[in-house]
Amino acid sequence: MGKNGLVLVDKPKGLTSRKVVDRIMRCLRIRKAGHFGSLDPFATGLLCIGVGQGTKLLPFMQAHQKEYVAIIGFEMATDTDDITGEAIARYPNVEVDIEQASTWLSDHMGWINQLPPEYCAQKYMGKPLYKLKRENKEVNPRPKQVHIERAEILAHDRDWIEVRIVCSRGTYIRSIARDLGASLEVGGYLRSLRRLKSEGFSVENAHTLEDIEAGRLSAEDMVIPLVQALHIPKVRVTRTGEIGILEGRPIQVSWVIDDIDATEESYIAMMNENNQLLCVARVQRKEGIIGYIERGFTPF
Repeated sequence: MGKNGLVLVDKPKGLTSRKVVDRIMRCLRIRKAGHFGSLDPFATGLLCIGVGQGTKLLPFMQAHQKEYVAIIGFEMATDTDDITGEAIARYPNVEVDIEQASTWLSDHMGWINQLPPEYCAQKYMGKPLYKLKRENKEVNPRPKQVHIERAEILAHDRDWIEVRIVCSRGTYIRSIARDLGASLEVGGYLRSLRRLKSEGFSVENAHTLEDIEAGRLSAEDMVIPLVQALHIPKVRVTRTGEIGILEGRPIQVSWVIDDIDATEESYIAMMNENNQLLCVARVQRKEGIIGYIERGFTPF
């Protein structure tokens, strides 16, 4: 009990997301965990980590937007499009036109085609591009569609801006920095990046690694239970329904205790009478059937 669900960590600077996961696994003494969207080592902020059966939640949490605060520098360009890379061009005495920068950001709202950085996790012949780059091999990232909901300049000086960005999963903030700089005919790279929101959660509710590793939190304090981690409609089923779900059968209308407010093809969380998660189902109403199991969970 208490070790299946979601852990929210305020990732510190200088650690890979995988290293954070490893340290959480040691603290909780568990064998299975994974992060829901990595942060680069230089970045900080919200890292959502599925633990135990929580690793199966990701497909049902991807619709939530992510929110970042980034500081973009314009005095140089780097090979990684962030502060960790080697400078490939310098622009001394640069003074950015804030109105022009704001206009560019406004023009790049909604769905856009974005070219990922050359140092990225996209794969070619089964190998991540960043590994190929480190081997001094030529790479050609494939453009991808991403959605930018909002981009708001919070502060600025002559050679940098601070911007809040709300965007879809898979958006590269480094690419925004690079492309904005190119449009202004200067450099463009991330000086810093902090993730504020992800998977429907906020960094305000996250725990620091320091508190976790110092033992200031119990597993129950730290781990958000499976049912609470899911931001989808939830309904209970009878004992007969619980047995049927655990056997993998289609979900019958007669099993359901609560009213269901869900559209066709959407996801719902099915719970037993003790509010323990049994499965996530896709709604497909047909002849006494409400839907079909997408992912099963073992009640504990």
